[in-house]
Amino acid sequence: MFESQKKSKSEILVVEDDEIIATLIERFLIQYNYTVCAKVASGEDALYKTAEHLPDLVLMDINLAGKIDGITATKFIASIFHTPVIFLSGQDDDTTLERAALAEPASFIIKPFTAKDLYSNIEIALHRERIFKRSKDYQEDKIKRLARAALSDLDAYFILDIRGRIIFINPYGEYLLNVQRNDIILKPIGNFLTFYDTRQKIVFSDTFLDVIRESLVLGIRQHIAVKMKDETYRHVIIQSTHIRNASKESIGMIVRMHIKTKSEL
Repeated sequence: MFESQKKSKSEILVVEDDEIIATLIERFLIQYNYTVCAKVASGEDALYKTAEHLPDLVLMDINLAGKIDGITATKFIASIFHTPVIFLSGQDDDTTLERAALAEPASFIIKPFTAKDLYSNIEIALHRERIFKRSKDYQEDKIKRLARAALSDLDAYFILDIRGRIIFINPYGEYLLNVQRNDIILKPIGNFLTFYDTRQKIVFSDTFLDVIRESLVLGIRQHIAVKMKDETYRHVIIQSTHIRNASKESIGMIVRMHIKTKSEL
């Protein structure tokens, strides 16, 4: 049995679709005095739990049971929340390693691994993260505000990839669209949102190109209404922001949809 370490607890999110392996990892982490904030089995749930808990680190299997794999989830987790992610994988072929590298993980551990493998890689990643958090590039308040907003019940929030496919939807967005989030992951946002131009009195033909991408250039889009599930239209404000990786390349966007109140109208 490995020796328990005395250290301040760091919160770790475990993303693994094999329940036996996930439980073993959890046992390793607890004995090394880490806190497991959650265990999930898909990339889409990993994004949601990262926003909910803002863990210090994520242990991410690459091949997952959900619609979003570990590599895609890591791209967004690292870019939006600046959370270090360590990949766990039974594959070490060149193709997998090349794809994994593009997600910019903190480390890559090949299965099977030992508790010492986990501990050493986690501590190195956490040490690097502590150094980064002391730099001027780290904006903790901005990250926390975004995480709180994404899970709020005041506005609908979406994370889209560069093709306009839904990677994340918050609970309020699910309510407005009358959908379950797992049913719409990786589907185009245009399948679920129809917008109306209140000035020209026309329906936008392409939700993603005509509204979402336009708001990246124009800023906040107003004079727009969205079709509700009862076929009525409500006035909304649309705001889109690029998600950029460490190389400053756009990998997607965060979209906020605010339904105007009577006083705002």
